[in-house]
Amino acid sequence: MFREFTLAEITRMINGRGRTGVAELVRGVSINSLQTRPGDLFFALKGRQTDGHSYVRDALQQGALASVVERPQSTGREIFVSDSLFSLGELARRYRDGVKARTIGITGTNGKTTAKNMVAAILSMTGRVLPTKHNYNSLIGLPLTILRSEGDEDYLVLEMGTSAPGEIKRLCDIARPDIGLITNVGSGHLEGLQSIEGVLKEKMSLIEALPKNGLSLIGDGTGNLARSGVERFSIEMLEEITLTERGSYFSYDGSPYFTRLLGMGNVYNCLAAIRLTAMLGVAYRVQRNVLAQVPPEPGRMEPLHWGRLLVVNDTYNANPVSMRAAIDFTRHIKRRKIYVLGDMLELGEKAVELHDEIGKYARDSADLLITFGEQAEHYNGEHFTDRNRLLRYLKNNIAGDEVVLFKASRALHFETYVETLARLIR
Repeated sequence: MFREFTLAEITRMINGRGRTGVAELVRGVSINSLQTRPGDLFFALKGRQTDGHSYVRDALQQGALASVVERPQSTGREIFVSDSLFSLGELARRYRDGVKARTIGITGTNGKTTAKNMVAAILSMTGRVLPTKHNYNSLIGLPLTILRSEGDEDYLVLEMGTSAPGEIKRLCDIARPDIGLITNVGSGHLEGLQSIEGVLKEKMSLIEALPKNGLSLIGDGTGNLARSGVERFSIEMLEEITLTERGSYFSYDGSPYFTRLLGMGNVYNCLAAIRLTAMLGVAYRVQRNVLAQVPPEPGRMEPLHWGRLLVVNDTYNANPVSMRAAIDFTRHIKRRKIYVLGDMLELGEKAVELHDEIGKYARDSADLLITFGEQAEHYNGEHFTDRNRLLRYLKNNIAGDEVVLFKASRALHFETYVETLARLIR
């Protein structure tokens, strides 16, 4: 933190109460007692499986000056609030007041992490950039990113995720972006957002939050938007697209590009990064050179060449749009095709229907379709309920020169399947 506050100042900022008896300046923020450093303020957050209140004393032993809590912990160094998560956002919102960087918010059903990485990599050639780490795009991750600012950045590049109505609006309240990118809108997080219309409304909150002179770029599925400063992009803008196992080639506006990333979805993400950074004055040469160097993200259409075998590790997450995109890429590779597919989660009432549709789509090109998970049974492939039996079956059906696609929602931890298969066959 380049802006240091006393605990008394922070207590007022987050509308807390309590006296800590500590006059030192807060040097950082922590939500994990194991990662707490001397001078930190520890926020006790309640999660699905753990409650930060159980680790308040551990954080103090690690050197935390005090903790932000919802329930008394009898340590004598506590700031009491009604909602620790909201208070973390409030601290980041006030901290943001001193950050002069242009702030880019990026959201979308698919591609937001990849687009964020590309935009940040390109802009880092022209100035100082603070991007979201990994996928820290939540009501926890985004405030922590802002609180990492040193105050001399030219750009903050912030990914914004959502699974419930109002989350994007809250993220924008904290970050106050002046530039917005929506990669696309599709069937994702339907359990919380109810419908495609609900997804669209939630994502468009980013554009609505921009100032009148803000810049915005929107992609597929965003409907009609009558607003000045909004530009659109579509895959139809590209020419001479060639997809290979080692990367993708395409031309935009008469200029050639290459990316090490696989599939049409990643070509689309490249276009988003090209268009947005061009709006900010970045030259073609810089864009071309950076895009040629950006490596695949682990678990996101990541190509793994094990001898003659090609494994496409797309295990980070899954929804109907990204599932079709992964299948579309794999089906055009001239190899025997094995798809290992798991559940797509958070689809609400449409879960069975959407799994059935994806199953039909996959069976149309798969030489072997293997499935795992409660909903994945509706893909109508070779279904397994035991992970080890699935992997033995898969190993016995690999000759050595196939392409094997792994894809499922994050909660199924399909990355461990890839790791185990590597040990079994290499």
